[in-house]
Amino acid sequence: MERIIKFGKTIRNNWKKSVVGVVALYYGAATLKEKYEINLLMRAACREAVKYGDSLIPTERNPTVVTIILNPAANKRKAKRDFEKYCEPLLHLAGLQVDVIQTTSEGNAKEIVETLRGTEAIIVAGGDGTFSETITGLLRRNDNANQFPLGVLPLGRTNSLGNNLFQGGKGVDKVKQLIEASMAIIKGNTIWKDAMKIEPLVQDGEVPSRPIYAITSLEWGAFRDTLAKRDKYWIYGPLREYASFIFNGYKESLNWNCSGVINYTPPCAGCSNCLRKRPEIKRKWSFFMPNTQTTQLDNGSIANPDCATSQEICFKTSDFRIRTRNFENTNIPSLSVVLGKNKYTYSEFVSEGWRRIQGSEENIKSIEARTVELQPKESGSEVVIGIDREEFEVKPIKVTLLPNVIKLFYNPDKAVI
Repeated sequence: MERIIKFGKTIRNNWKKSVVGVVALYYGAATLKEKYEINLLMRAACREAVKYGDSLIPTERNPTVVTIILNPAANKRKAKRDFEKYCEPLLHLAGLQVDVIQTTSEGNAKEIVETLRGTEAIIVAGGDGTFSETITGLLRRNDNANQFPLGVLPLGRTNSLGNNLFQGGKGVDKVKQLIEASMAIIKGNTIWKDAMKIEPLVQDGEVPSRPIYAITSLEWGAFRDTLAKRDKYWIYGPLREYASFIFNGYKESLNWNCSGVINYTPPCAGCSNCLRKRPEIKRKWSFFMPNTQTTQLDNGSIANPDCATSQEICFKTSDFRIRTRNFENTNIPSLSVVLGKNKYTYSEFVSEGWRRIQGSEENIKSIEARTVELQPKESGSEVVIGIDREEFEVKPIKVTLLPNVIKLFYNPDKAVI
């Protein structure tokens, strides 16, 4: 009893040190628990991957070759470490021949993919920016290279596509996501998704530039600008996105006045005006890539007079977005054009921003379109838009939907599609 009383007096007399000690003990125990759970996950994943590696392949062919486009600078230079720790071992155990190419600068992924040869699948190990560059390089080619499946290892700071294909999170949940993404590549289940082709509208005397391709969204306005500033509030840790809305909701430097004109054509299921037929290519490695592609009917003779009709809208808003509907159940492929409110009060802006961080947003009726021409109103200051979270200067552009042109590895049991 005396020892207990003495211990209590010591704690009371040194309460500051005691609090620090308890906090350190708690975080130490939590870290050990997390490492133990990750260990169990990796053991189970390795056992499953080995089953694929032990399976027999025909003597006349070599192991399947996959090329990894790795951005080592992604997620504050943690991407390479996480790839080597959680993804690469599984791919090797499954018997895949892995060729890792590291990007060295911005735009390097486009250059790599445009000249890539001798692979059977391309895996993007990085964030939204690396994936956007990869599909741009892939779709700029004229040799039907988009028939090769694309894998996504969500190792970046922003992983919009990866989080839709595989349930995301932090800590143990993040490792689960990486394991699931790696196993989707190993199992070989694929699905076709839409992309957006973004072309600058050429003025008289200008040299046309090459198009950019995106798979998720084009964003312009105060909400995009606020999220782009979140790293300035790193001191708030996981709450930095919430802090960004609190500290920027009143600033005039955000793009509160996005104005201009859009001309859009309605969605079309396929006709002689817009049909893009995907050629069928047979490969000797089709056993590795199960064919989920259905036979496409030749609709080139179908006439749809409404397909080429155009409508014009003048707009002024604080939130302009064009999104694919890749992760929604739709009968006809289309782009979703969202024109948000013109003015937000400070409280409305912060509360709406927080809702979006949590995965929901205000109910705004969208415009469904196949093509969209954007003519922004000229502004004296430099204005940027986000294309798959990458920043570009605002210019007159044409956005065209390309249905089912990207073939992605996915998990049919757990993917959010």
